[in-house]
Amino acid sequence: MEQSRPRLNEEQIMIQAKQPLARFVISIIISSVFWLYCVIVLWFFLSAVIGVNDRYSGVLKIAFKTTNGEIRTFLVIGLAIFCFFFLALFLWRSYNKKRFGSLNRRKEPAYTSIKDLEHLELLSKDQIQELQRAQYIEFDVNPLKHTEERKHA
Repeated sequence: MEQSRPRLNEEQIMIQAKQPLARFVISIIISSVFWLYCVIVLWFFLSAVIGVNDRYSGVLKIAFKTTNGEIRTFLVIGLAIFCFFFLALFLWRSYNKKRFGSLNRRKEPAYTSIKDLEHLELLSKDQIQELQRAQYIEFDVNPLKHTEERKHA
């Protein structure tokens, strides 16, 4: 089993498909609506942090019945929760690294030999040889599904 390698030297292929004009316009409209939503949400929080009271953020603050102070408190609490979880996960990672060491012991599995396949007792020797030779093989009975039936027979 070979390891995958970086494909930096390979030629990059970009596939472009033609789409109907209506579909293109709809995707532009939906994308624009979501980008506008993101900008509005960002401006809502940013205006509260820097203390700007314009009519756009004011409408949102009235609709949500909040003030700049409440929004700042919400952001500080959110930041504190984020820092808590970040610190907890960082300490857990450090503990695991100290206790178990670096886990870079992963190796590629060894190649399967014919003897290994024979020891499994899933296939006959003829089927194993056919499996090695042929590019396509068809089984009458699935050897993996019917393992329990063969053991009890």
